[in-house]
Order: sequence, then structure tokens, then C-alpha cells
Amino acid sequence: MDIEVKEIGPSEIKVVIKGETYTLLTPIVEELNTRDDVEFAGYDVPHPLKEEGIIFLRVRDGLDPRKILRETVEKLIKEYEGLEKSFREELERLATGT
Repeated sequence: MDIEVKEIGPSEIKVVIKGETYTLLTPIVEELNTRDDVEFAGYDVPHPLKEEGIIFLRVRDGLDPRKILRETVEKLIKEYEGLEKSFREELERLATGT
């Protein structure tokens, strides 16, 4: 996966993520849109055969869009780590019959 910031302004950022599409972009954008400090978050996959997606983010004036995006991704990482741990524990329980 390769991440490139294409455009950045005082309250907006456009990030291209190569090697990923809907699977990664959907949860990031959905989580961004739950935040009160986000005015708009969306993504585009310009071509269905090219594994590349673009995240668009606009935050409230005075806030740093890079910080908001970073916080959101860090939150999702923690959630997925917890999911992975629970999933592994359940698989182990099923395998051992306990």
C-alpha cells in the first residue's frame, strides 16, 4: 500500500491510497462522518480495475485535517485489533472445545 497526499489546504485534504479500494476506504470514511469536527468525508475509486482510492476530507475551520484523519485511522486500528483478539480467542475455544 502506498499513500500519497495529493492536495492539502487549511481545512481540506485529498489522499490517494494505492493498493486499496472499498474494503479499507469504506470504514475510514464512515468513521470520519461520525465526527462532529468533519464537514465532509468521502471517497472515490476512479477505475474498478485499478486498486487505487481517493479520500476527500473537509473539517471545520481551524482544525487540521491531517490530525483528524490520523486520529480516525488510529481509532479504527484499535477497534480491529480488539476484533482480531476476540476472533482468535473464539477460534481457539472452538478448536479446543472449551
